Amino acid sequence: MNTTEVKKLGWWARHIRKASAYGPLDRAVRQWRGLGSVRAGTGTVPNGDALVYRMNATTLEIGQGANTFKGMMGLAGLGGTLMVMFALFIMTPEVIAFAVPRRYWGSLVWMIFLDVIVFLPLGLLFLTIFLTDFFGYTDALLRFDRVRRKVWMFVGTRSPIELDWDRLTPVAQGITPANSNINTFRSVLLVDLDAEGDVKFDGKYPRIASLGQTSLNEQQAISQYEYVRQFMEFGPAHLPSCATYLEHRTVFRDIVRFFGCLDLARKIDWRRPSETGGGLLLLASILCVLLGWAFLPFDIATYIAYRCNRVPKWPAAIEAYSNDGGEMTTPVGAASGRMRIVLKEAPFILLWVGCAFAVYAWFASWFIK
Repeated sequence: MNTTEVKKLGWWARHIRKASAYGPLDRAVRQWRGLGSVRAGTGTVPNGDALVYRMNATTLEIGQGANTFKGMMGLAGLGGTLMVMFALFIMTPEVIAFAVPRRYWGSLVWMIFLDVIVFLPLGLLFLTIFLTDFFGYTDALLRFDRVRRKVWMFVGTRSPIELDWDRLTPVAQGITPANSNINTFRSVLLVDLDAEGDVKFDGKYPRIASLGQTSLNEQQAISQYEYVRQFMEFGPAHLPSCATYLEHRTVFRDIVRFFGCLDLARKIDWRRPSETGGGLLLLASILCVLLGWAFLPFDIATYIAYRCNRVPKWPAAIEAYSNDGGEMTTPVGAASGRMRIVLKEAPFILLWVGCAFAVYAWFASWFIK
């Protein structure tokens, strides 16, 4: 297979990256903490739940967690595109029609300046976000080959980036949002560093592989890395079974899941008098009744995005490597994370969705009047 060579950068490009992106300052902001060598254990029990797509005796395929907010960013991009189109095709003609007869040349020049310098570039940016999120790929996959000691990172239409497992440095990353001083999102990265300790780049792509989705619990993130590490070092026979595996497509229940609130109704066994969890479900129901109208569009956007996205397809050479370990299948004993609607969830779905559509109807009545 033809591998992509790491592009050698000039002095200025190296200086800029060292001072900002993935250099010492950037790593300090991202709170990187080294986890030692990929051959050394972390002391954490491995956990592959909601991490693995497929695997066999020699190859493991997982996600990078790039699908965490799929559909939501695209919905924001679509909203921004519509606002820019309103400015370009409705506001601008109105300003021109008003300014030209009155010879308000300053207003006319200012409007054209805004169109060319602000609105048009913003429109292209928002449109790119929308198209990439809704018509891109379902996930940025990673493949681990324990025989060849290689990692392949899917990067879209170009050739996958090939990494040497034994040369990678695992780090635990923590990111604290700017609007929060409490919550820090944790993840584990596999980083390819140069002799100076800075991240290597493959063209414009940093040679960094993110394992699974981010979590507020650092041990949970490290347990996902430990699952991958033990697969590469000892093989699948030494790994614990996974409860769930990942899929590239969503089901209808994901639309009415309301960011996990519906799962509370599924877990409760109403036949047991001592069953707990009713109070939490009541609070979730009040939240969904009041804010379900705001949740539902994002759930619908996520469902549509997954349906429109393309499933990543590996080059034939990488697929041929995986044949050494037999057929690629989902983890043995794992269940799908995509669940179907059960009867005890139906009343909550009807209540929450009904309240959401009542709010939509109320909003619509203001425009009909």
